Amino acid sequence: MTINKFGLCKMTSSDGFLKTALWPSALLLLLTFNLNILAERAGKALGSPPGITLSESEQARKERVEEYDRQNLRDRGNFVVDRSGEFIQMPEGEIYGEFDVAETPPTARFRILPNLEPEFFGEGEEFYQAGWANWAKVTRSADNRFYFAASDHRGRDAMINIYEYRPDDKEVERVVDVNELLDWCKDTYTDGKIHGHMGIMPDGTLWAATHRGPEPTEEWYEAGYRGSWLLSYNINTEEAQNWGVPLERQELPEHLLDPERGLFMATGGLKRTILLWDVNEKDVLFDGTPPEGWVWNARSMLVDEETGIFWGMDSSEEPYRFISFDPRKKEFRRHDTEVPANPVTGTQHILRGHTGRPAADGWYYWATLSGALFRFRPDHENGPEVEVVDTTWDRGRDVLQLALCPEGRYIYYQPKGYPAPLVQYDIKTGRRKAIAFLQDYYSEKYGYSVGEQVYGMEISSDGSFVVIVENGTFPGSFGHPALLVVEIPEEERPLD
Repeated sequence: MTINKFGLCKMTSSDGFLKTALWPSALLLLLTFNLNILAERAGKALGSPPGITLSESEQARKERVEEYDRQNLRDRGNFVVDRSGEFIQMPEGEIYGEFDVAETPPTARFRILPNLEPEFFGEGEEFYQAGWANWAKVTRSADNRFYFAASDHRGRDAMINIYEYRPDDKEVERVVDVNELLDWCKDTYTDGKIHGHMGIMPDGTLWAATHRGPEPTEEWYEAGYRGSWLLSYNINTEEAQNWGVPLERQELPEHLLDPERGLFMATGGLKRTILLWDVNEKDVLFDGTPPEGWVWNARSMLVDEETGIFWGMDSSEEPYRFISFDPRKKEFRRHDTEVPANPVTGTQHILRGHTGRPAADGWYYWATLSGALFRFRPDHENGPEVEVVDTTWDRGRDVLQLALCPEGRYIYYQPKGYPAPLVQYDIKTGRRKAIAFLQDYYSEKYGYSVGEQVYGMEISSDGSFVVIVENGTFPGSFGHPALLVVEIPEEERPLD
């Protein structure tokens, strides 16, 4: 069941009130419908894949994809399964620093995501970074289902899908067509992706916000674009709901749910506004900017499980320092503690992926864009404690999500770039281990590039496998996101 309260195309809301301001959109939809009928009679339907005239660059991309998709993965409806000694062979080239390599190769399951439509784009649709990709983290439910998003990043009539992966039956399914839920009209300006961290409440309600693809212009607003949208989906009842645009002329690139307290916090990129939404009361509790000109960087946010205080980074000036927000007091604090620099290069950069709860040693773990890996202990009153433990990989690689095993001993992550394995960091020993080098294997066997642009991954409830959304194509980055499920051999994750 889908409830749509704030649609752009429908002339009435769910409560039946007439939305006269939406008549222009309705007329545009009717006109487009009639043009499609005429075009179909002429043998060329507007907007349908068979009738699209590809741009020169898209035609070249299509030909390259068809050449390298040697095993026709795009048309398969299931996983390919691989296990090879090549997974634990060192690639060519030097890798800086000390690390171990797994002795037992894992089993890996791989498939291209369904419903990537349209696959290629027509002339006039070459928006900034147009192409299917995952831009956000993976979320796991209490019953071990996994949720993630992929989108085409266009600025008009964008397609955004929310997927569910069920390990029990090895199925991947689109559960929310966001374009349909939000009732976006054909050829109107829209957001292009989900960029924040979707979260799930105890009752099974998943919360998310959209984010723009290309940056909106005045032309967008004059045409009816209002800003980023808020939506929910209950994973048990399958009910999706559109909550409209909570902040006019605002984008929501980073968001995080505190499921214990029912608070959804999001950072705005255009006006530097912070949104605090009460998911129980369905109401805005706060919308404003941090004081003193501080800027909450819109790329990373952590919530302290114990206190419910949100943490991030002030990017208004260098060196970057930690900032926190107490949602009960509506109070911001900027702390003297600086975001750590990469221990090899000395470079300070913005915050990126972190663990969602403290590890077995009582610390959160966090990474930076420059590849520093550090542990973090929040303290809103006196300032946080920070200790650098290593680089993420090599001399420092970007990491977007850290997955902590249930026992809190091992952290798994996929660094960007090449060569980069699936990495296991052992909290107890402080050692890094390469669980699998998959890039060369998948490139040679399937023509697909894995591992170079991973934004989302999560671990299973029993710690036996990780779920990774790959931003690859045939070959290269972006265009054909895929799901990669890697089983961690038991002997590579001892708990003694």
